[in-house]
Amino acid sequence: MKIFPESDYSIELNNDSMSAISELKKRTLSKEQFVANWNNQTFIGEIKENEFELKLSKKLLGEFCVVNGKLDNRNGRLKIRTGKMLKIIFVLIVLSSLSGIILAITQNKLELILKTIMSILIMRFLFLELGFRIASKCVLNKLTEIIGIKK
Repeated sequence: MKIFPESDYSIELNNDSMSAISELKKRTLSKEQFVANWNNQTFIGEIKENEFELKLSKKLLGEFCVVNGKLDNRNGRLKIRTGKMLKIIFVLIVLSSLSGIILAITQNKLELILKTIMSILIMRFLFLELGFRIASKCVLNKLTEIIGIKK
């Protein structure tokens, strides 16, 4: 089991990869730009010749997952992974919970250890997994709409 969820997809496009990339460029804001209203574009990221790295421009969902993709002719590969900021926040919360476990061991409060471990597991499976699934489904729907994914 991985700590941070990831998904890999092999896709087939309706059109060729060049038209899909050009349509994606129209809907993507460069991540080097500092803009007050990011919601005008669907994605934020960078697009190269036939490769791209994108995240949703919506504030909350955009931080849950990052999409790396490579398109060749009418086929492509997508890898959806958890965003870096979310990973950092989760690791910091787990580290603070581990300090709570160490403190509970030194004070012989075993019921506190169980509660802390359960809170870490609940955060992982409910918050990270559920948020990732919702955000990745939203990203796939937007990509299907923009670049025309058959399957």
